[in-house]
Amino acid sequence: MSNEQREDHLKNPDCGGEPTDTTTASSQQIALLLESDMDCYLEINGEDQGQLDKNTPRRFVLPAGSNLINAVTQDGLVEKEWVQASANEEVTQHIYLAKEHTQAQTKLREQKEELNGPLGIECWSVEQIQLEQMAAAKEAGLATVFRDGPDTPEMVVIPAGSYRMGEASNKHKVAIARPFAVGKYPVTVADWKRFVVSGETAYSPADNGWAGDNLPVTNVNFLHAQAYVRWLSKQTGKSYRLLSEAEWEYACRAGSLTEYYWGDELGKNNCNCQDSKSEWSCKRASPVGSFAPNGFGLYDMLGNVWEWVEDTWHDTYRGAPADGSAWSSGGAISTLSNQEWRVLRGGSWIIDPRDARSAVRFMSDQSSRDSYTGFRIARTLL
Repeated sequence: MSNEQREDHLKNPDCGGEPTDTTTASSQQIALLLESDMDCYLEINGEDQGQLDKNTPRRFVLPAGSNLINAVTQDGLVEKEWVQASANEEVTQHIYLAKEHTQAQTKLREQKEELNGPLGIECWSVEQIQLEQMAAAKEAGLATVFRDGPDTPEMVVIPAGSYRMGEASNKHKVAIARPFAVGKYPVTVADWKRFVVSGETAYSPADNGWAGDNLPVTNVNFLHAQAYVRWLSKQTGKSYRLLSEAEWEYACRAGSLTEYYWGDELGKNNCNCQDSKSEWSCKRASPVGSFAPNGFGLYDMLGNVWEWVEDTWHDTYRGAPADGSAWSSGGAISTLSNQEWRVLRGGSWIIDPRDARSAVRFMSDQSSRDSYTGFRIARTLL
C-alpha cells in the first residue's frame, strides 16, 4: 500500500469496510469477518481496504466463491496472501502474523548486526585476494588473467565470496557462490571492430571524433551489448554475458570499504570523471588502462564510461537476489520504449564525482546510446 493510500485511510477510517449498499444478500455473496493478532494493511481482490487493527474484527461483503486476500504488517516484514473460497453466508478468518513477525524482527536484527562490520572479502588482505584468485583460476584450469583466443578480450578471474552491497547507510549481504571472470577493461573499439568484421553485426558505433582502437566502445545500447556477448560466446564456445549488478559492485570494490576503490576521496588522476584532474576529464573517454587497477586487477571500473549490467531497474534492493545473480524481472517500465529500464554502473568521463562511486547506480532505457556509455563483459567459469 502506498503512503498516499494509508493517509487516505487515516482521514477516512470507514473506507474499505462493509459496503454502504444494503442490497439484500443472496447466494451470490458472502460475509467475511477478518481478525488479526497484529495491526496490518489489507487488500481484497487487489483493492486497498486500509488498516485492520489488532483484535478488532472487520466485516466485508464479497462475491461468493474465490476472493484473494492480502495482509501485510505495517513495517512490511511479514505478508500473507491466500484465496478465501467459500459459498457459506458468513465466514470468519483469523490472520496470524505476530509469531512470524517476531521471528522476522529477530532475523533482521541479526542481519543488521552482521552488517555493522566487514564481511567476507572485505576482511581479506591484498595478498589473500590474490591467493583466492589464483586458487579459483587453477580450479577452472585457467591463468588468473587469460584470453579464450588471440583476438578475444583479456579476462580476469574473480573468486567467490561475500560482501556488503550498496551505500554505507543501507547495505545488504550478497554471497557469490561461484567464481567468474570479468573483462580486464571495458570492451574496446578494437573489440567491436572484430565483431563488425565477422559479419555478425552491421552496426558501427559513432566514434565521437575520437581516434584510437584502445578507447572503450561507446554509443552502444543494452541490446548491442547483448548481441556482442552472444557473438563472443558463439565464437569461443564459452558462456560470455553481462555482469549482474551485484557481481559488478563486488568486482569493482575488490574488498574495499571506501567510497571509491582507492579511498574515500576522489583524489588526483585516479579515474576519468569531472574534477578528477586527468587530461581527459570532461573532454572525452580515455584509453583503457590509463589509471591504476583495483585490487582484482581490473581497470576503469569507475569513470571513463558507464557500463551496462544485466539487471532490470528497481528503485531499491528490497527483494533483490542475495546470491549475486541478476535481477532480471519485475523492473520499472520505460515510457520511451515500453520495455524495462536497465541498470548502468561506474560513472563516466563527464559525470560528477559523487556519481562515480562504487555504490552508485543509474537507470537508462535499454535502447539509449551515447558517447559516455559502454559495457564490460563477464564469463561463467564453472
